Amino acid sequence: MKDRSEVRNTLFSISHAWKKLLQPRFIELGLTLGQGQPRILASLLQQENVTQRELADACHLEAATLSRVLDHMEKADLVNRQRAPDCRRSWRITLTEKGRSTAREVQRSFDEADDKIWSGFSEDEMEQLLNGLERIYQNLREL
Repeated sequence: MKDRSEVRNTLFSISHAWKKLLQPRFIELGLTLGQGQPRILASLLQQENVTQRELADACHLEAATLSRVLDHMEKADLVNRQRAPDCRRSWRITLTEKGRSTAREVQRSFDEADDKIWSGFSEDEMEQLLNGLERIYQNLREL
């Protein structure tokens, strides 16, 4: 068996390569990467008119972090926040037309990256890798 540090180093390398692949495109779209804006836009493209809490959970962000990011995204005319009619303390998040267009470009970039990532993998290999990564994630969540 290989040293476990090789797995860790490979995960770091994958993360770096992923950012290197997508960062230029997202910068071109005017997005701030460290804040998770591409992930937020892609999530809203899949399901819009969600509460801030639902969006934070879907994007794996703390509520306070998401709130600050949404402030920037609202100023950039990418999203709208409206009070939820059923709860005065809750906000509903929707995409603006500019946000929807940008989100489609983000999704296209993710799809192109996925094509590169999974090139040469069989369905079985993809499933095995995903199962292993999910186990790693569950182990980390238990900490």
